[in-house]
Amino acid sequence: MKKFMGLFVSLILIIGVLSGCSGSNNKDSQSKSDNTSAEQTKDNENSQWPRTIKDATGKEIKFDKKPERVVILHAAFLDYFFALETPPAASAGATVGNAMKALDEFETLKPYKGTANVMDLGSARDLNLEAVLKSKPDVIVTFKGHADKIYDKLAKIAPVVQIDFKDSWQNKTMQCAKIVGKEDLANKIINETEKEIKNTKKLLENHKDKTVALLRVDGKGNFVTLGSKDTLYYNKEDGFNLSIPKGYPEDSKVISLEGLSKMNPDYIIFRHFPEIVNSAVEKQKTSPVWQSLNAVKNDQILFFDDSLNSESPLALQISAKNLTKAISK
Repeated sequence: MKKFMGLFVSLILIIGVLSGCSGSNNKDSQSKSDNTSAEQTKDNENSQWPRTIKDATGKEIKFDKKPERVVILHAAFLDYFFALETPPAASAGATVGNAMKALDEFETLKPYKGTANVMDLGSARDLNLEAVLKSKPDVIVTFKGHADKIYDKLAKIAPVVQIDFKDSWQNKTMQCAKIVGKEDLANKIINETEKEIKNTKKLLENHKDKTVALLRVDGKGNFVTLGSKDTLYYNKEDGFNLSIPKGYPEDSKVISLEGLSKMNPDYIIFRHFPEIVNSAVEKQKTSPVWQSLNAVKNDQILFFDDSLNSESPLALQISAKNLTKAISK
């Protein structure tokens, strides 16, 4: 019996040792697998460089390695680089305010708030070369024609990539992706956004009898149309295919309250800074013409954030949700 118990204990100890070795081997194997995967990812990234890309002006820009510090000269590019999981090192502001205003207030950037430290370069309208230099860029990104007067000085600081503001959001997304080697992610973002637009357009088809006027407000408090050909909101093929009010122009144009009354849209969407829109609308509230509008009478005045004017993937995804919620009730 004692011999049997001794053999039994020995057997248990041997199994324990073997089990421990197996666990250790599994951990080692998993660790090696993780390390191999990380090394492969790094190798894949490194294999993309050096590379040469062509910008909207036709200039060829060569990168010997992946640019780590991307500096953008307009806040509209924040959407693209945050979506591509490559927050810029520094950014100028938008039409109004600086980069901090954009980071704090843009609806498109709310999911990313506090996730990155972005140096503020000040106003996009009055570019600060000294601030750009201090940001130590590996690459500078801006819109075609935005910085023509100081292009040569910028080019001495770092390579400058210019992107056409009027290009499709897909092309702008891919152009930004090429700068940082994120083409696969860009394709995923593009596919997801196109699907969201398509689904939203289908939902809104049942409301094609409802017209929508998309407006901004200028510096004098006037209402301004965005123009039916300059936004995806009205685009039949690639956009949301919203119904255009009679008399709504193809191009951006200042319109009077009487002009808006002639259109008499079922919905009015203000896509601008809230404080500016609220001030302009407040001035019209006592006007009989304003009160006679269908959109006003039916409480169908919608306020979309100014950041949605970029019509970037992030902006279009939010627009899809906003339009679905507001119109397809």
